[in-house]
Amino acid sequence: MSFLNIINLPGDSQNYEVIAKAVEHSLKVDGMTCEIGLRRGGGTKVIVDTLAANNVKKVHIAIDPYGNIEYRPDDTHQMRLDYTNDMRDEALPQIIQYCRMKGINFQFFNMEDTEFFERFADGVPVYSYFKTKLTKYAMVHFDGPHDYPSISKEVQWFASRTPQGGTWVFDDIHDYDHKRLEETDIFSSGFTKLIEEGRKAAYVKV
Repeated sequence: MSFLNIINLPGDSQNYEVIAKAVEHSLKVDGMTCEIGLRRGGGTKVIVDTLAANNVKKVHIAIDPYGNIEYRPDDTHQMRLDYTNDMRDEALPQIIQYCRMKGINFQFFNMEDTEFFERFADGVPVYSYFKTKLTKYAMVHFDGPHDYPSISKEVQWFASRTPQGGTWVFDDIHDYDHKRLEETDIFSSGFTKLIEEGRKAAYVKV
């Protein structure tokens, strides 16, 4: 049995096929793939598998503070879940190894989304023979905070950084006012709905 077969990257959601379809739709779009909210790497596995299956070598980045800090799972609550540093330390080596074996350059940012936006507004430096700075996002999976104000800020930040043909996926769309996000933020940023199944919805920039 290979090491790849014993790596466990479980998800905590449903309808992961929506992520795969969004990645497939953005394969030829310039830019990184990105996920806000890493947890144990279930979403990462879908993104990486889809890229590898199509022989596309995009840089994939993930943003997550862990630390068991307070978290907004919907529009009305704030609580601490099980997103601890122990979870990070258990999951991250497996995620890194999985990405390496699939040939995907994976970069992890151990911080909140707002901190990432402030520090990397001018791009993400990537070192591979030469230093390059990547500024575009071909696909973004929004699975961090699940309250409207936080997700709205995320959408506004990525809107100008996602090229035409790029895709966005939103998780747990029934836990916050996603219809408001569509009407106020997503559609006004030049996106149209690509697919919606269960708890996830994907959009493409036209």
